[in-house]
Amino acid sequence: MKKLFLLFIPIILFLISYLSKEKTSLSTSISLKKATSLNKDRYRLNCVECFEQYVEDVINNGLDIFHYPSGAMPAGTVSKEEAKKIAAFMATLQGFTPTNVEYVEEGKALFYGNCTGCHGVEGKGQEGYFPDLTKRPLEGFKRLATQ
Repeated sequence: MKKLFLLFIPIILFLISYLSKEKTSLSTSISLKKATSLNKDRYRLNCVECFEQYVEDVINNGLDIFHYPSGAMPAGTVSKEEAKKIAAFMATLQGFTPTNVEYVEEGKALFYGNCTGCHGVEGKGQEGYFPDLTKRPLEGFKRLATQ
């Protein structure tokens, strides 16, 4: 009886693993649908307002379109007002002149206090785990803008 039970353990573990992947895949596709349905008409490449809105949306609502093992960008890590300031600073990383230049210094401090743990001090991320926020255009922004 013990041998029969031991034979079923790998099968049970496989089923658990398979079912959890199905659930993750479903939630990821829902996240992608949510992101694209909310944003796809609002973003144009080389548009500073569009870029800032994208950054604010990601900070405020989270996003999981990269399927990184580190997980999704969580929603609401800072207030909506702080998200605007971080977006202004990030616009400078992209070579844009932000719509609210007065937000840049405070946005930089907020970025260093909240974002560098994952994206690094220079915003370059970590390949395969956290996106590079200095790449122009940002991969997520490009995906939404070109759909």
